[in-house]
Amino acid sequence: MRQSISQRMQSLSSELSKPTDSDVVHLRTLRRAIGFLGLALPVALVVGENVRDRFLSQGVQAGRLIIEGSISAYYHTGLREVFVGILCALAIFLLCYKGLEKWDVLAARIAGACALFVALLPTHESSREAADTGIPVPDSVTLFSGPGAADPEIVGTLHYVSAALFFVTIALMSLLLFTKTGAASPTERKRLRNVAYRVCGGAILLAIALIAVDKLVLGGRWGEGTSFVFWMETVAVWAFGISWLTKAEVWLTDSQDLPMQSPRAVDIAGDENSRRVRV
Repeated sequence: MRQSISQRMQSLSSELSKPTDSDVVHLRTLRRAIGFLGLALPVALVVGENVRDRFLSQGVQAGRLIIEGSISAYYHTGLREVFVGILCALAIFLLCYKGLEKWDVLAARIAGACALFVALLPTHESSREAADTGIPVPDSVTLFSGPGAADPEIVGTLHYVSAALFFVTIALMSLLLFTKTGAASPTERKRLRNVAYRVCGGAILLAIALIAVDKLVLGGRWGEGTSFVFWMETVAVWAFGISWLTKAEVWLTDSQDLPMQSPRAVDIAGDENSRRVRV
Protein backbone atom coordinates (compact mmCIF):
# COMPACT_ATOMS: atom_id res chain seq x y z
CA MET A 1 0.00 0.00 0.00
CA ARG A 2 1.38 3.36 -1.01
CA GLN A 3 1.98 5.90 1.75
CA SER A 4 0.12 9.16 1.76
CA ILE A 5 2.03 12.44 1.51
CA SER A 6 1.34 13.07 5.19
CA GLN A 7 2.74 9.67 6.18
CA ARG A 8 5.83 10.24 4.05
CA MET A 9 6.41 13.63 5.66
CA GLN A 10 6.07 12.13 9.14
CA SER A 11 8.48 9.34 8.23
CA LEU A 12 10.96 11.83 6.79
CA SER A 13 10.67 14.05 9.88
CA SER A 14 11.31 11.05 12.12
CA GLU A 15 14.43 10.13 10.19
CA LEU A 16 15.77 13.70 10.32
CA SER A 17 15.31 13.87 14.10
CA LYS A 18 17.48 10.80 14.66
CA PRO A 19 21.06 11.52 15.72
CA THR A 20 23.65 11.09 13.01
CA ASP A 21 27.18 9.79 13.31
CA SER A 22 28.53 13.34 13.47
CA ASP A 23 26.06 14.19 16.26
CA VAL A 24 27.47 11.37 18.39
CA VAL A 25 31.07 12.39 17.74
CA HIS A 26 30.26 16.03 18.51
CA LEU A 27 28.44 15.19 21.75
CA ARG A 28 31.19 12.97 23.08
CA THR A 29 33.93 15.37 22.05
CA LEU A 30 32.14 18.21 23.82
CA ARG A 31 31.75 16.14 26.97
CA ARG A 32 35.41 15.22 26.93
CA ALA A 33 36.43 18.85 26.49
CA ILE A 34 34.26 19.87 29.46
CA GLY A 35 35.67 17.06 31.61
CA PHE A 36 39.31 17.74 30.80
CA LEU A 37 38.89 21.46 31.43
CA GLY A 38 37.48 20.68 34.88
CA LEU A 39 40.44 18.47 35.72
CA ALA A 40 42.97 20.96 34.33
CA LEU A 41 41.74 24.12 36.06
CA PRO A 42 43.22 23.73 39.60
CA VAL A 43 46.44 22.15 38.31
CA ALA A 44 47.05 24.86 35.72
CA LEU A 45 46.52 27.60 38.30
CA VAL A 46 48.79 26.20 41.01
CA VAL A 47 51.59 25.13 38.66
CA GLY A 48 51.31 28.29 36.58
CA GLU A 49 51.49 30.66 39.54
CA ASN A 50 54.49 28.97 41.10
CA VAL A 51 56.37 28.69 37.81
CA ARG A 52 55.65 32.35 37.10
CA ASP A 53 56.78 33.48 40.56
CA ARG A 54 59.94 31.41 40.39
CA PHE A 55 61.15 32.51 36.98
CA LEU A 56 59.35 35.71 36.00
CA SER A 57 58.50 37.76 39.07
CA GLN A 58 60.71 40.24 40.90
CA GLY A 59 61.43 39.95 44.63
CA VAL A 60 59.64 36.66 45.21
CA GLN A 61 60.90 34.51 48.06
CA ALA A 62 62.92 31.63 46.61
CA GLY A 63 61.54 28.12 47.06
CA ARG A 64 58.14 29.31 48.25
CA LEU A 65 55.10 27.24 47.23
CA ILE A 66 51.94 29.33 46.85
CA ILE A 67 48.45 27.88 46.92
CA GLU A 68 45.78 30.54 47.06
CA GLY A 69 42.92 30.49 49.55
CA SER A 70 40.44 29.60 46.79
CA ILE A 71 40.35 28.96 43.06
CA SER A 72 38.60 32.30 42.57
CA ALA A 73 41.49 34.16 44.24
CA TYR A 74 43.62 33.41 41.19
CA TYR A 75 41.72 36.21 39.46
CA HIS A 76 43.93 38.61 41.44
CA THR A 77 47.22 36.92 40.47
CA GLY A 78 49.38 36.72 37.38
CA LEU A 79 47.26 33.71 36.38
CA ARG A 80 44.17 35.85 35.89
CA GLU A 81 44.09 35.19 32.13
CA VAL A 82 44.35 31.43 32.67
CA PHE A 83 41.57 31.45 35.28
CA VAL A 84 39.22 33.57 33.17
CA GLY A 85 40.14 31.79 29.93
CA ILE A 86 39.45 28.27 31.20
CA LEU A 87 36.19 29.32 32.85
CA CYS A 88 35.01 31.13 29.71
CA ALA A 89 35.86 28.10 27.55
CA LEU A 90 34.00 25.87 30.00
CA ALA A 91 31.03 28.27 29.95
CA ILE A 92 30.88 28.31 26.15
CA PHE A 93 31.04 24.51 25.91
CA LEU A 94 28.25 24.15 28.47
CA LEU A 95 26.10 26.77 26.75
CA CYS A 96 26.57 24.93 23.42
CA TYR A 97 25.86 21.52 24.95
CA LYS A 98 22.69 19.83 23.72
CA GLY A 99 21.71 16.66 25.49
CA LEU A 100 18.91 14.39 24.38
CA GLU A 101 16.33 15.91 26.73
CA LYS A 102 15.28 19.47 27.52
CA TRP A 103 16.41 19.13 31.15
CA ASP A 104 19.95 18.34 30.03
CA VAL A 105 20.02 21.45 27.88
CA LEU A 106 18.49 23.66 30.58
CA ALA A 107 20.88 22.45 33.31
CA ALA A 108 23.91 22.84 31.05
CA ARG A 109 22.88 26.39 30.14
CA ILE A 110 22.38 27.35 33.79
CA ALA A 111 25.80 25.91 34.66
CA GLY A 112 27.38 27.65 31.66
CA ALA A 113 25.89 31.03 32.55
CA CYS A 114 27.04 30.64 36.16
CA ALA A 115 30.58 29.74 35.05
CA LEU A 116 30.65 32.88 32.90
CA PHE A 117 29.50 35.03 35.84
CA VAL A 118 32.17 33.48 38.09
CA ALA A 119 34.81 34.42 35.50
CA LEU A 120 33.60 38.00 34.97
CA LEU A 121 32.49 38.88 38.52
CA PRO A 122 35.64 38.58 40.68
CA THR A 123 35.78 37.54 44.29
CA HIS A 124 36.65 40.09 46.97
CA GLU A 125 39.21 37.69 48.39
CA SER A 126 42.75 39.02 47.99
CA SER A 127 45.69 37.09 46.59
CA ARG A 128 48.58 35.69 48.59
CA GLU A 129 50.96 36.25 45.70
CA ALA A 130 53.97 38.26 46.88
CA ALA A 131 52.13 39.16 50.08
CA ASP A 132 55.04 38.20 52.35
CA THR A 133 57.75 39.99 50.38
CA GLY A 134 56.97 43.50 51.59
CA ILE A 135 56.10 44.58 48.06
CA PRO A 136 52.63 46.14 47.70
CA VAL A 137 50.31 44.08 45.52
CA PRO A 138 48.03 46.26 43.38
CA ASP A 139 44.51 44.99 42.94
CA SER A 140 43.28 43.98 39.50
CA VAL A 141 41.33 46.38 37.35
CA THR A 142 38.00 44.75 36.57
CA LEU A 143 34.85 45.50 34.61
CA PHE A 144 33.49 47.35 37.65
CA SER A 145 36.54 48.99 39.21
CA GLY A 146 39.71 50.95 38.56
CA PRO A 147 43.17 51.04 40.17
CA GLY A 148 41.92 53.38 42.88
CA ALA A 149 38.50 51.88 43.53
CA ALA A 150 37.44 48.39 44.57
CA ASP A 151 34.52 46.48 43.09
CA PRO A 152 31.09 47.24 44.58
CA GLU A 153 30.01 44.81 47.29
CA ILE A 154 27.32 43.36 45.02
CA VAL A 155 30.00 42.01 42.64
CA GLY A 156 31.48 39.71 45.27
CA THR A 157 28.03 38.58 46.39
CA LEU A 158 27.03 37.70 42.82
CA HIS A 159 30.31 35.82 42.43
CA TYR A 160 29.58 33.61 45.44
CA VAL A 161 25.96 33.03 44.41
CA SER A 162 27.01 32.12 40.87
CA ALA A 163 29.71 29.73 42.12
CA ALA A 164 27.28 28.02 44.51
CA LEU A 165 24.60 27.68 41.82
CA PHE A 166 27.18 26.31 39.37
CA PHE A 167 28.28 23.58 41.78
CA VAL A 168 24.72 22.67 42.79
CA THR A 169 23.65 22.45 39.13
CA ILE A 170 26.52 20.21 38.05
CA ALA A 171 25.97 18.01 41.11
CA LEU A 172 22.28 17.57 40.23
CA MET A 173 23.23 16.77 36.63
CA SER A 174 25.43 13.94 37.87
CA LEU A 175 22.88 12.64 40.36
CA LEU A 176 19.61 13.05 38.47
CA LEU A 177 20.31 13.36 34.74
CA PHE A 178 23.42 11.33 33.98
CA THR A 179 22.01 8.31 35.82
CA LYS A 180 18.89 8.11 33.65
CA THR A 181 18.40 5.34 31.11
CA GLY A 182 15.65 4.20 28.80
CA ALA A 183 16.89 0.63 28.70
CA ALA A 184 14.79 -1.97 30.51
CA SER A 185 17.96 -3.74 31.59
CA PRO A 186 21.00 -1.44 31.78
CA THR A 187 24.37 -2.93 30.98
CA GLU A 188 26.83 -3.74 33.74
CA ARG A 189 28.99 -0.80 32.74
CA LYS A 190 26.00 1.52 32.75
CA ARG A 191 25.37 0.50 36.36
CA LEU A 192 29.04 1.17 37.16
CA ARG A 193 28.81 4.57 35.46
CA ASN A 194 25.80 5.37 37.62
CA VAL A 195 27.86 4.59 40.72
CA ALA A 196 30.52 6.98 39.45
CA TYR A 197 27.91 9.70 38.79
CA ARG A 198 26.48 9.37 42.29
CA VAL A 199 29.90 9.41 43.95
CA CYS A 200 30.91 12.50 41.95
CA GLY A 201 27.62 14.29 42.63
CA GLY A 202 27.82 13.48 46.32
CA ALA A 203 31.44 14.69 46.49
CA ILE A 204 30.47 18.02 44.91
CA LEU A 205 27.61 18.57 47.35
CA LEU A 206 29.75 17.56 50.36
CA ALA A 207 32.57 19.91 49.32
CA ILE A 208 30.32 22.95 48.88
CA ALA A 209 28.50 22.08 52.13
CA LEU A 210 31.81 22.15 54.03
CA ILE A 211 32.68 25.49 52.42
CA ALA A 212 29.27 26.84 53.47
CA VAL A 213 29.79 25.64 57.04
CA ASP A 214 33.18 27.36 57.16
CA LYS A 215 31.92 30.63 55.67
CA LEU A 216 28.48 30.92 57.24
CA VAL A 217 28.80 29.09 60.56
CA LEU A 218 32.46 29.25 61.57
CA GLY A 219 33.22 32.67 60.13
CA GLY A 220 35.97 31.36 57.86
CA ARG A 221 37.92 29.70 60.68
CA TRP A 222 38.89 26.64 58.63
CA GLY A 223 39.98 28.74 55.68
CA GLU A 224 41.83 31.41 57.65
CA GLY A 225 45.49 31.25 56.70
CA THR A 226 44.97 27.93 54.89
CA SER A 227 43.93 26.69 51.46
CA PHE A 228 40.91 24.79 52.81
CA VAL A 229 38.44 26.42 50.39
CA PHE A 230 40.80 25.86 47.46
CA TRP A 231 41.04 22.14 48.20
CA MET A 232 37.30 21.76 48.66
CA GLU A 233 36.70 23.56 45.36
CA THR A 234 39.32 21.33 43.75
CA VAL A 235 37.48 18.24 44.97
CA ALA A 236 34.25 19.60 43.48
CA VAL A 237 35.83 20.61 40.16
CA TRP A 238 37.67 17.30 39.78
CA ALA A 239 34.48 15.37 40.61
CA PHE A 240 32.74 17.45 37.95
CA GLY A 241 35.45 16.60 35.42
CA ILE A 242 35.41 12.88 36.23
CA SER A 243 31.62 12.80 35.93
CA TRP A 244 31.69 14.36 32.45
CA LEU A 245 34.50 12.11 31.25
CA THR A 246 32.51 9.13 32.49
CA LYS A 247 29.52 10.48 30.60
CA ALA A 248 31.70 10.68 27.48
CA GLU A 249 32.60 7.03 28.13
CA VAL A 250 36.31 7.68 28.26
CA TRP A 251 36.16 4.65 30.53
CA LEU A 252 33.45 2.07 31.32
CA THR A 253 32.23 2.20 27.74
CA ASP A 254 29.33 -0.06 26.79
CA SER A 255 31.22 -1.31 23.75
CA GLN A 256 33.12 -3.59 26.11
CA ASP A 257 29.85 -5.39 26.85
CA LEU A 258 28.82 -5.69 23.20
CA PRO A 259 29.84 -8.34 20.67
CA MET A 260 32.39 -7.15 18.15
CA GLN A 261 30.75 -5.45 15.20
CA SER A 262 31.98 -3.59 12.17
CA PRO A 263 31.40 -0.73 12.29
CA ARG A 264 31.30 -0.70 16.08
CA ALA A 265 27.89 -0.20 17.70
CA VAL A 266 27.81 2.23 20.57
CA ASP A 267 25.15 3.82 22.68
CA ILE A 268 24.51 7.47 21.79
CA ALA A 269 25.61 9.60 24.66
CA GLY A 270 25.67 6.30 26.38
CA ASP A 271 23.16 6.80 29.10
CA GLU A 272 19.98 8.64 28.19
CA ASN A 273 18.35 5.84 26.29
CA SER A 274 18.93 2.46 24.76
CA ARG A 275 19.04 3.61 21.15
CA ARG A 276 22.09 2.42 19.24
CA VAL A 277 23.76 4.18 16.37
CA ARG A 278 26.64 3.13 14.14
CA VAL A 279 29.83 5.14 14.19
